[in-house]
Amino acid sequence: MLRPAPTCPRRLGITSLAILACFSPCSFAEDAKQLPGITVEGEAIDSATVYSVDLEQAPLTTPDTAALLQRAPGANVNRNGPLTGLAQYRGMYGDRVNVQTNGIRINSGGPNGMDPALSYIPRSQLGSLEVIRGIAPVSSGVESIGGTIIANNKTSEFANSDDVTPGLDLSAGGATVDSSYFTSGLGSVANRNHRLHAYGSYEKGDDTDIPDGSIKPTEYKRKNYGAGYGFQVNGQEIAFNARRNRTDDTGTPSLPMDIVSIDTDIYETEYTGNLGKYGLHGKLFYTDVNHEMSNFKLRNPPMPMMTRLNEANSNGYGYRVDVSFPLASGNLMLGSDGNFDSHDATVIDPVNNPAFEVQAFNNVNRNAFGFFTEWNGSVAENTSMQLGARYNRVEGSSGDVSHFMAMMNPAINTLQTRFNTADKDNNQDNFDLVAKLNHALTPAVNLLAEAGMKSRAPSYQELYLWVPLQATNGLADGHNYVGDLDLDSETAYEVGLGVDWQTRRFYATPRVFYRYVDDYIQGTPATDPTVIMVSTANGDANPLQWTNVDAKLYGADMDWGAGIVGNWRLDGIVSYVRGERDDINDDLYRIAPLNGSAMLSYRESRWWAGVEGVGYAKQNKVSDTNDESKSDSYGLMNLLGGIDLQRNLSISLGIENVLDKNYQPHLSGINRVADSDVAVGEHVPGPGRNYFATLEFKYD
Repeated sequence: MLRPAPTCPRRLGITSLAILACFSPCSFAEDAKQLPGITVEGEAIDSATVYSVDLEQAPLTTPDTAALLQRAPGANVNRNGPLTGLAQYRGMYGDRVNVQTNGIRINSGGPNGMDPALSYIPRSQLGSLEVIRGIAPVSSGVESIGGTIIANNKTSEFANSDDVTPGLDLSAGGATVDSSYFTSGLGSVANRNHRLHAYGSYEKGDDTDIPDGSIKPTEYKRKNYGAGYGFQVNGQEIAFNARRNRTDDTGTPSLPMDIVSIDTDIYETEYTGNLGKYGLHGKLFYTDVNHEMSNFKLRNPPMPMMTRLNEANSNGYGYRVDVSFPLASGNLMLGSDGNFDSHDATVIDPVNNPAFEVQAFNNVNRNAFGFFTEWNGSVAENTSMQLGARYNRVEGSSGDVSHFMAMMNPAINTLQTRFNTADKDNNQDNFDLVAKLNHALTPAVNLLAEAGMKSRAPSYQELYLWVPLQATNGLADGHNYVGDLDLDSETAYEVGLGVDWQTRRFYATPRVFYRYVDDYIQGTPATDPTVIMVSTANGDANPLQWTNVDAKLYGADMDWGAGIVGNWRLDGIVSYVRGERDDINDDLYRIAPLNGSAMLSYRESRWWAGVEGVGYAKQNKVSDTNDESKSDSYGLMNLLGGIDLQRNLSISLGIENVLDKNYQPHLSGINRVADSDVAVGEHVPGPGRNYFATLEFKYD
C-alpha cells in the first residue's frame, strides 16, 4: 500500500530486539512516499533490507503464493504446476533458497518438489511475503546460500485491553482463465493476555486456458485449515499452532507425474520473552507429509503398460533458540537451530504389474543443525554494521534399496549392489560469514556494501538417487539423474553494492552483486556404462550425474517509483541475473532472463486503479548440458483495482493479460504431457486473458 512515509531523525539509531530489522531512507516532506517494502522500526536502521511484497495489488485468486515473488526485485518463480512454484532468487532456486513459512522450514514430501514451502500458505491466507535483499543474515536459517524468503499466515493479534475483542476476515472470489474459485476465513477472539484463532480455505480450479486451447493437466484442488492460541504476560509470550494441508488431483505438466494427494500436518510452539537485558526466543516444530503422485490419473502414461504411482512420505522436526543482549554500541545474538528430516519414496505399478516396485529412497535422513552469532550496531555516525558467523553440521544417511528387476537384470543388480554395499554416510562441516555496512551519505541517500561466504550441503536427491530417475526436486529438465555419495558442499563467495535514494517524489534502490560458487552441484553427462544402459531402457540415453563444478552468478536489480502529479504514481521493478559454469563454456540451467514491471496507479481514499505492464526479454543464455531450450521475449498488460464498498467490505477486480497474448515464460518448464494443447517439449505457456474478482469482509 502506498502511503505517506513517517519522518525520521538524521541520527541513526540501533534496535536491540529486531532479528531481521530493515532500514529506510528518511523522508523529508509530508507528501513523500514510503519505499515499498522498506520499513522503520522506531529508530532502527539495520544492515538487512527486507522487501515486502505489496499484497494489495496481488490478486487473491492467484492460487500459487510463489507467483507473487515476481513482484520483488531479484526474485522469480520456477513454475512446474498451478501449486508447484519453486522460489528463485538471483539465479538460485530449490534447496538453495531458504524459504521460511511462519518461521519454520517445511521439507517437501516427495523427491520432485511438488509441495514447495510456499504452497503451504494459500494466497487467501497470506499475511505477509518478504524477501531479504542481498546476502541473507546468518541468523535467518541453517542454510541460506541462495537467500532467504519469509512468508507468514494471517493470524490473531493481542488486544489492548482486558475486554474480549472478536475478529473476522472472510474472502471469496473467482477467475475465468481456469474456472477457479476460492473461499477463505479467519476468526479470532483476543484480549491483552490471550488470543485464539481458527482459519480455513478451499480452492478449486480446472485446466488453464490459453489463446488456442488449454494446458493439461493444470487443474488443482486444495484445502488448508488450522488453529492457534497465544498467551502473554509481563513481556513473555508463548504460542501454539496446528495446521493441516490437503491437496488433491493437481497437475504438474513440467514433471513426469502429477499430484494425486498431499496430506501434511504441521505443529509449532514458540516462546518470546525477556530476562532482564536479555531477549529470549525459542521455537519447536514438527511436520509430517504423505504424498502420492502418478503418471496416469490426470494424463495418459507414456506407454499403455507404463503406469506408475510414487508413494512418498517425509517427516521432520526442528528447533531454534536464541538470546540477544546489548553489546558495545549494538546488539549481539547467539543462537542455535536445526532441521532433522527423513524421506522414503517407492514407485509401484498398481494397474498393470503388482510385482513392480522400486525403492527410489529408503530411510534417508538429512540432519542439519548449526550455531550462530550475529552483531548489529553502530560503528560511526550515520553508519551501521552487521557481522555474522555460523557453523553448520549436515549429516546424511540412507538405508538399503531394492528393485524388483534386480534378480533378472544384471545392470540393475550392479547398481543396487553397489549402492547397498557402499558407505552411505555423508557428513559436512560448513561455515558462513557475513558482513554488511550501511552508511547514510546524505538525508536522501544511503550506501550499502556487503560481503559473505555461504555454504550448502548436498540434498538427499543429489546424494542418494541410485538408479536413473527424474526425481530431481523439481529441476524438470527431462533427464534421468543419478547421485554421487561423495559430493562436497557448495561454497559461495558473494559481494554486493547498493544505493537507496529517495526525494519528495522519487525513489530508487539499485543493487549489484557477484557470486562465485565453488563446488556448485550440477548435472554432468554420466560416464558409467551401467548407468547409461539402465537409463536408456528408462527413456533417456543421455543421463546426468550430479557433480561438483564451479559456477558464477552476477547481476543487478532495483525497485523504483515516482509521484507524478496529484494521486498518480508510477512504480516498478527490474531484475537481471546471469549464471555461468566456470569450468566449461556453458550457462546455468533455468535462469530468469532480464525482466521488469511497472504500474501506473491512481488512488483515492476509497478506491484505487492501475494499469500494469510486465516484460521479459528473450533468454538465449541457456544450458547446453541440460539441453535447455531458448525462449522468446514477451510483454503483458494487466488492469487492476479495488473499491471499499463500506468500512468492512471491499472488492478487488481486474483483467490479467488483457490482450490475450500467447507467451511462454522461460521459467515455466517444458511440457511433458502428450494429451494437451501444448506440444511435448515446448515451454508451458502462461495463462490467457483472465477476469477475476474477489470480495473481502474484515471486522476487528
